[in-house]
Amino acid sequence: MSSMLDTFNFDKMLCFTLYSTTNAMLRNYTKPLAELGITYPQLLVLAALWNQNHLSSSELSDQTLFDLGSLTPIIKRLEKKGCVVVEVDVNDRRRKYISLTGSGEKLKDPVAKIFQDTKCRLNLNESEVNSTLNVCKKIKNELMT
Repeated sequence: MSSMLDTFNFDKMLCFTLYSTTNAMLRNYTKPLAELGITYPQLLVLAALWNQNHLSSSELSDQTLFDLGSLTPIIKRLEKKGCVVVEVDVNDRRRKYISLTGSGEKLKDPVAKIFQDTKCRLNLNESEVNSTLNVCKKIKNELMT
């Protein structure tokens, strides 16, 4: 009977621990990103472009895991802010390529500082970071197959 009680014990629920940790991380980023004029979803798009500029919307979707219906308004907002430009492929008008502007590129260093501040705040050593990343990747891969 005690195992049934453990099933709904928040301290032992992996799904709740991941959910609450994600919420805590997102709250940590909200204010400093707002000061830069971007949201966390916009940050993910920018991060993909900082890794490799000039990506198609489908490539951005693959990297950020946003479906195209969610990604399109994020890109439009970034374009309106002047952080990215959207170009239509001349050979296939359905395909769009997204590239950073100078303004989008300038956000890279302040965002890197936010990441560094968060890393320091977490107080995890390299082994703990790598272990956490590996476990989270394993969970994601198992659930997405």
